[in-house]
Amino acid sequence: MKGRTVNFFIEPEALPEVLRAIDEDVLPRYRALPHFVGVVVLQSERGSRVEVAGISLWDGDLEDSEEIAAEFRREVHRVAGTGAARESYEVIRLELRDGPSGFSS
Repeated sequence: MKGRTVNFFIEPEALPEVLRAIDEDVLPRYRALPHFVGVVVLQSERGSRVEVAGISLWDGDLEDSEEIAAEFRREVHRVAGTGAARESYEVIRLELRDGPSGFSS
């Protein structure tokens, strides 16, 4: 299993537009790819800015998703005027608890 992280800082008022891009553009396209497992998007307040960290999980190669990820990073730059750091990893441990979480999937 592989994971990709994308991290960036934005102004708080840009967060709704970034989340819209994730929900309406990135996730539907990721879901259509055969190796997509899931995604986690995290937010942290950093002074007057918001840090967003996205972690996507893949059961196979990341190559099919590279263009979608690149387009999202360009969208972050357009909306927030900031770049996004990207890194790929081998997942060496993953545990998810079964049961209600209160989060949508």
